[in-house]
Amino acid sequence: MPKLIKNGEIIDNPYIWLQDAEEAVVPNGIVAAKKWLAEKDTIGDVAGIWLEAGDGVECLQGVDLSQFDVIGVNFPAFVDGRGFSYARLLKERLHYQGEIRALGNFIPDQLGYLLRVGFNSFQFNDDVDLDAALALHSPFSVAYQGDVSDPRPIFLRR
Repeated sequence: MPKLIKNGEIIDNPYIWLQDAEEAVVPNGIVAAKKWLAEKDTIGDVAGIWLEAGDGVECLQGVDLSQFDVIGVNFPAFVDGRGFSYARLLKERLHYQGEIRALGNFIPDQLGYLLRVGFNSFQFNDDVDLDAALALHSPFSVAYQGDVSDPRPIFLRR
């Protein structure tokens, strides 16, 4: 079974990321948000949805996101940072409380920043050493700026 990092631990991945629009939808699948939105009345139960880099979160406005165990954000390329904003918007604007998973082409060095914007699980590409990535899970004990967990700047946390 594939592995991922969630809440600071390496665990078995209970979900299947359905990247091919033609793949059969399964209850433990994470399907593309656009596919789910287009077929939500007939698609059946899914564990979650995932956003492509160009989707934005506006398409989920008015959707009851509590029905999903996980919302994934695909990083198509290392240099594409739109997913960082999506996680923060899911938390702050859409009030999503579930698992937000980074998917695809991000690197372990980005883990600390991904945590600060709201991600709590990480499904790396197969070539990434999860033990090495886990070592980067919380490299800094203090940050000057606030984040989604604690929006106060450091001077207000004293």
